Amino acid sequence: MKHLLQYLILLLLGFSAFSETQAQQSISFQHFVGSQPLVLEDSIKNSNAEILVVRRFKYYVSNLVLIDAQGNRQIIPDSYYLINEAEPNSKKIILPNSNKNYSAIEFLLGVDSARNCSGIQTGVLDPMQGMFWTWNTGYVFAKLEGSSPSSSLPAHAFTYHIGGFRTGENVLKTIRLAIPGSSLPKDLQVKVDLNAWFSGNSSLLIAERPVCHSPGNLAMKIAANYAQMFSIIQP
Repeated sequence: MKHLLQYLILLLLGFSAFSETQAQQSISFQHFVGSQPLVLEDSIKNSNAEILVVRRFKYYVSNLVLIDAQGNRQIIPDSYYLINEAEPNSKKIILPNSNKNYSAIEFLLGVDSARNCSGIQTGVLDPMQGMFWTWNTGYVFAKLEGSSPSSSLPAHAFTYHIGGFRTGENVLKTIRLAIPGSSLPKDLQVKVDLNAWFSGNSSLLIAERPVCHSPGNLAMKIAANYAQMFSIIQP
């Protein structure tokens, strides 16, 4: 009888854990170039008809907010994520359990000024992640690196490290996406189209601008472009 009781307790605990896992919702970021899934080291053509090979693509998603139909905002505390194409697990954000329906999600593309001025940090904000310039200039919000025959740099490289949060050089972007049907699915699929880097608000030709490694006018133009790269994949 004792063993049976222990078995039933373990079974109930297992079922509870399974139910909790089942109830978890998530946001998955799927990287594309136009209609083609992004594959690192593959040769592709962007929206400006320039051939390129992407070797690194990563960016910060932070300050995540879930918004219901009445406009109420559920702020996800301490939400900082480094989405990295080279690390598939990083492209899924697990959300806290909730029974509410939501009509939109909102997040910052980048790292807010408070964390930029907080000194040495850990986890995805650790400088060892390769997304930090110096203690004075703060975080790289988005990074795109690779090679292209169009580039005049050695080894035909292109490197875009976009950051800057101070007045006159602020590239922080607030992204808001409407959820189809006003109900958050178990796994919300977000398409991230790299073509937006090159042809959003303005055209960016690798042949003309193969590098951006500092805050300023060019970084702001690129950020205005890539702020448009997010959309919800319809189920």
